[in-house]
Amino acid sequence: MTKLSSGVFETGTLDERLGAAFHLHEREGLKFAAHLRGVAMFAITVWLFVLLGHAAWFYLPVTILFVASGYLHFVLAHHGLRSDGNAFLFFLFDVVLVTFALLAPNPLLTAEAVIWPEQMAFRFGGFNYYYMMIAIFLLGSYSARAMLFAGLACLIAWSAGVAWVSTFPSTIFEIPGFDQPQARLDRFLDPLYVSLDLRFTESLVLLLTTAILATAVARSRRLIREQVYAARERSNLARYFPPNIVEELAGHDRVLGTVRSQKVAVMFADMVGFTHMAEMVSPAELIEMLRAFHRRVESAIFDNQGTLDKYLGDGVLATFGTPETGPADAANAMRCAREIFKQVDEWNERRKDAGFPSVRLSIGLHYGEVVVGDVGTERRLEFAVIGDTVNVASRLEESTRAIGCKMVVSNDLVEALIADTPEQAEGLLIGLKPFENLELRGRDGSINVWTLGGAE
Repeated sequence: MTKLSSGVFETGTLDERLGAAFHLHEREGLKFAAHLRGVAMFAITVWLFVLLGHAAWFYLPVTILFVASGYLHFVLAHHGLRSDGNAFLFFLFDVVLVTFALLAPNPLLTAEAVIWPEQMAFRFGGFNYYYMMIAIFLLGSYSARAMLFAGLACLIAWSAGVAWVSTFPSTIFEIPGFDQPQARLDRFLDPLYVSLDLRFTESLVLLLTTAILATAVARSRRLIREQVYAARERSNLARYFPPNIVEELAGHDRVLGTVRSQKVAVMFADMVGFTHMAEMVSPAELIEMLRAFHRRVESAIFDNQGTLDKYLGDGVLATFGTPETGPADAANAMRCAREIFKQVDEWNERRKDAGFPSVRLSIGLHYGEVVVGDVGTERRLEFAVIGDTVNVASRLEESTRAIGCKMVVSNDLVEALIADTPEQAEGLLIGLKPFENLELRGRDGSINVWTLGGAE
């Protein structure tokens, strides 16, 4: 038996966590099935007393044991003990119990001189109770194998009952052919006659029903598994996109691989002097510093509807307007940059108190046309933005060293911000100063930009 704990859902492989989730729902199903047993047995007991009078007392211990079996199974599962073997043992007990009640002679009926041959037990439709048992078993099992076992257990128990009755010398199995209709009818009405044809039909229908239910269980497991994998894919998307963009992507039939051209805001953010800082700290401290930096940058990007395109070691590339453009992409990019500076300043205060050097940050922002889509091969794909706009944003971030500022913003982004969100422009452009004819490395001509702050 396997002991389940909440930690199973937080550790292990996806299949292990999915299996633990199935066990949890099976345990909840066992509780519902136990309650349902009680209701069903109460209704059946009332009907037996109406049908048989005081002779129904013979079946009362059986109904009590049947209900107790369900609750005992649930109690064990509730305390963390759950396995297919455990479920099989309880179901075998239930099958043997019900088969005994269906085929064993009722001494209370015999005492009233109501002589019912044992063979007559097959005439009262008792086989139908097996369908109820399988339906109840289904509530507490997400295993197709277990469902097949349940059906086979019922068939074996019923067949054992037929075999038991066949040991009586008085039992009759033969029946005349259709060419002797009267003799055939007389034999069929004979209380000692047991029809093997009907027994085979009952077994065949039960086996087919169980197979159908097992198929439904297997299909349900597959659908749940697909939903879990889809949720995992959505979770992976959340590593790159803000939650609202993830929902939008999840609702689209169009794949990300569709290459298209659109205008976006591009941001490059980089830690200045990282190479020198790496020489001053241990590898563990270096990684922790990078993680702390990435957490702050990631939070600012997602909070402002941006897409974290990729980490660049001590820097990041983010876009605003992917996968779908919006009316405030330029404003979101500017707001994100200011939020990053704010978070890094607060971080530096804590680093200073702890005796660590301050982290310097440089940012480049640009707005323009890019190509959006998947790049790579079938074995390794990556969602990316490509184009001159990306290159310019990278060069703008690089130019902060030469200008002596902490952020360089292209005039194109400022114009887009003013045009698209004029009500936000004044607040977002505070502190920006124009800088004309900036030449960028590896690019002909010059561009007009805006700068923020001086290098600290």
